[in-house]
Amino acid sequence: MIPHGHAGDPDLIRPYALTGGRTRPSRSDLTLTTSVVAVAGVVDEDPEALEIHALCARPVTVAEVASRSGLPLGVVRVLLADLVDRGHVLTRTPERRRDRPDEATLRAVLARVKEL
Repeated sequence: MIPHGHAGDPDLIRPYALTGGRTRPSRSDLTLTTSVVAVAGVVDEDPEALEIHALCARPVTVAEVASRSGLPLGVVRVLLADLVDRGHVLTRTPERRRDRPDEATLRAVLARVKEL
């Protein structure tokens, strides 16, 4: 028997077998805060894809999907990218607010306030 946590442990190998050994998603826009939502009426035969699709019934972040599925984040990102590529899940990446001042401006304002 292999001790838990050993490199040959099936619990460590199985998640990456789900991705066919891939460690990088086909999409670079799947960040922790990317919102994902399932497309209604889509059926997938893969049990893990079905589970992830169900977790995305309402908009959730990639981080939430990883947490709720119990799968490693890297595996979830690969599986989600596959679902997006097949049109089973939609994504929305939060945009950086452009109306906020940059760090240099904030530091300059802080320095001027300290001078008062």
